[in-house]
Amino acid sequence: MIIPPDQPHDRTITISQTSHSWVSGQLARVWGNELFGAFGPLEPICYAAEQHDIGFLDWENQPTLNVDTGLPYTFDELAESVHLGIWRTGIYRLRPICSYASLIVSLHFCGLCERFHRRQNDSDCSEVSRFLGEQREYQKRARETLSLDSLFAPAIAPDNLAYHRDLMAAWDLFSLELCRGRSREFKLPEVLLLNGERVDLRLRQRSTAEPLWEVDPWPFAVKSLTTFCEGRVLRQRFTDQEEMREALRNAHRTTIRFRLVPAA
Repeated sequence: MIIPPDQPHDRTITISQTSHSWVSGQLARVWGNELFGAFGPLEPICYAAEQHDIGFLDWENQPTLNVDTGLPYTFDELAESVHLGIWRTGIYRLRPICSYASLIVSLHFCGLCERFHRRQNDSDCSEVSRFLGEQREYQKRARETLSLDSLFAPAIAPDNLAYHRDLMAAWDLFSLELCRGRSREFKLPEVLLLNGERVDLRLRQRSTAEPLWEVDPWPFAVKSLTTFCEGRVLRQRFTDQEEMREALRNAHRTTIRFRLVPAA
């Protein structure tokens, strides 16, 4: 759940993680040009971007109440054990649909786990260590299986896997920062270019009157891009969890648009 800050109590827009990941997929489908290059196989990687947060779906249909805010917990307020379980669910939910998408999502979440949850004093039996060990074994088996498929054999080369994992991280952060609405400027650090160099991708909201964002340098194959997702509107704060869940189930929907253009 993503809840942009500083919203009025009678009109609070909430965005599900799965709707946010839909924006990631929209970015992926038009990513690449003479500066940023291309990637492949296209459909499995775009599908991974679009579905990478599918593990959140069950939780977001029955979210828990943060009594301090009177709203559902946001994704970054969830307990570590809940987060790891949701990531695990999403990875394995994708496995019978697209093994390569599941592999890329596993690599992506391992990267997030290393960055945000791994601590120096973690023991081998900690939840984080168990998650990472389990996923590394899963990734090994997935690579072995995919190596037998001529479509995917080139894509599991270490450099290609690392590239696709990094693209996933860039699309995820891109969409997340747009949906969070916390700042009028942000950057995606060290995005890989076609020539092997890395560049910080910078975004700036041109006007608060409309969701128009300048992107520099421009990474897409189209001249401009409008992405969108859905939000649900809560009309009050809550003290009762079941009341909050019922309100969320019956909440009005709203379309949220982000128009992206090259920097002037």
